[in-house]
Amino acid sequence: MEDPNYSSLDEYTRNYSKSCDISISETLADFGRLRISALTKAAEISPLVTEATIGPRSPEKKDTSKGNENVASNQNTQEFIDLIEDKIGEELRYSLLLKEYEEKLQEDSEELCKNLLKKMISTYAENMHRFWQIQEERKQKALERRTRKLQMAQQLQENDNMRMLEMVRLDESKCDMINQQTIENMNRILDEQNKATSRFAAITDSHTKICMCYNDITNLFQNEPLAKGILEKYVSLLNTIIGNITAIMDFCKTGTITDKEVKQSEILLLNIENIKQKIIEDVNLVKQQELLKKQIEEEKARQKKNQELKEQEAKAAENARVKEALAQQIKRAQSMFYSVKNYSYYEELKNYLECYENSYKDLLENPNLKKFRFDCQKAVNTPVNALSSVSGMHMRDKFDKLAKLLRGERVQVLDTYVTASQHPQGLRYCTALLAKKIVRQGDLLVSSNPEAAFPLAAVTVALWSQFAEFGKLLQANFHRQCPYLVPMMLPQKEGQTDKEFYISRGYTYNDEGVVEKQDKFLKRMSGIFKLHCAIWIAKTPKFMNASNPQGLRFAWQWLASFINLKPEPDISATLIHDFFTVCGSEFYKYYGKQCTKIIKLLNTEYLSILQNIDEGGPKTRFEVFLQNVLNTGHIPPPNGLLPPNTW
Repeated sequence: MEDPNYSSLDEYTRNYSKSCDISISETLADFGRLRISALTKAAEISPLVTEATIGPRSPEKKDTSKGNENVASNQNTQEFIDLIEDKIGEELRYSLLLKEYEEKLQEDSEELCKNLLKKMISTYAENMHRFWQIQEERKQKALERRTRKLQMAQQLQENDNMRMLEMVRLDESKCDMINQQTIENMNRILDEQNKATSRFAAITDSHTKICMCYNDITNLFQNEPLAKGILEKYVSLLNTIIGNITAIMDFCKTGTITDKEVKQSEILLLNIENIKQKIIEDVNLVKQQELLKKQIEEEKARQKKNQELKEQEAKAAENARVKEALAQQIKRAQSMFYSVKNYSYYEELKNYLECYENSYKDLLENPNLKKFRFDCQKAVNTPVNALSSVSGMHMRDKFDKLAKLLRGERVQVLDTYVTASQHPQGLRYCTALLAKKIVRQGDLLVSSNPEAAFPLAAVTVALWSQFAEFGKLLQANFHRQCPYLVPMMLPQKEGQTDKEFYISRGYTYNDEGVVEKQDKFLKRMSGIFKLHCAIWIAKTPKFMNASNPQGLRFAWQWLASFINLKPEPDISATLIHDFFTVCGSEFYKYYGKQCTKIIKLLNTEYLSILQNIDEGGPKTRFEVFLQNVLNTGHIPPPNGLLPPNTW
């Protein structure tokens, strides 16, 4: 028959083993949940972290000036690309470091759990082995005791000796004491194992909270510009805390965990929480100081402003008088380069052209509309390039095609049909494209073949009379390409580069940054100007009941304004000569004596000014032209002028 004490001990051991297994499983599950929670929070804040926050690569000092974060506007493109590459490299290193830290944390946690579990299983197996050895010894001793009892019973029966019975009772009492001590030793060992597990869980919890608190502090320094100056006095303390908790975690892998390590981890957690609270208090204090400082500065600024207002009021009369005198001087100086009225009209057309070009920006930037844009360009370029004075029917055909295009009607171009109104911005795009194309013809075509200006001018005037918007765009493009048609000759401003100055005068630069040569510049300006002169004298076709919207009176206004400006070498003589070459015959026919007076004025006063600044060929040709006009009293019509009633 089995001893009842043994049965109860077996049952107790099995129950205790189950509870230990459950406790270990729950602890491992808690570790898993804690790890998942930490990684989840790290993933949530990772987009906000652009650099390493923990370890030797973490920033130890932030820039205290917010203004240093602004990138200088004059950085070149290579420097900007280097900064982007450095930023990408830093983010990549931070991502690799974070991934390595997560893998190391996972491996360390798994290794600690495995080592602890193996140690517990090994200890448990040794204890159970000892327990079963004791059980065997107890059974053996029980058999021996039963034998002795039989012998003593026999002796008692034989000798009736009470002393033997007392010895038996003492022997049984000693065995019970030994069994009780064995059970207490087993319980003590298991209790120590549970305490070790609890200590490790407490240390891990403290480590996790310290890391979270450190991340909160790092985020505070990154998000609060005022907190950056506070970091320096806490960096050493933070690094010490992180180093100590890391040392404790490393000790847990190999050493025996005691309450001392648990207490140290709790103290480190309390210290970093106190540091976090102090940092928050310091930041709030700095904010209050900044607010107070700002209020004081605002009050000083307000007082200073009031003082300045008083001083300004005291000097108002004197300043007004000085400004008025200065304005008169500026006005007299500006009148040498342009008139206020003409310059205002130039600015108005310039702004109108920029707004108009922005209105069809979506059409230009949409890659899906590339074919539509190409068809519109073909519908504009084909009739303009083919335009000539071969016949009135030919000119009428080209006019009809362009007019239909601007009205949004269907137009056939070679083997393609184009309708500008297919897109909401199509009509605006075609109108602006046509105006730009016609002005461009002055540069590309008229500069080499002056006779081509007249059929182009005739069709242009006919379109202008039908489409006022087109005419305004045309005039704006003429001013953009040839500022002398405003007319204006802008001086070089203070601080203005040579390139900016030359561009304002109508010069162009090649891809290598070299300015246009003077002879090429004069030829290009002459072609554009001659085309505009041909527009001034063009007649509207007989099938239209409208006059030229840009007739001879505008030519008179230009000439009067131009000769009042300060003459410039080459360009002044070239444009006035071109004006009389193209418009002179019609100008003389309509203005007669007034035209003669202007020619005499140019021959005397204007040429005398040119003599001091210009010795080139344009001035000589202009002088010879004026002498011929004054000697003959006649200005011949230009070559290529269209006969009356051509179309």
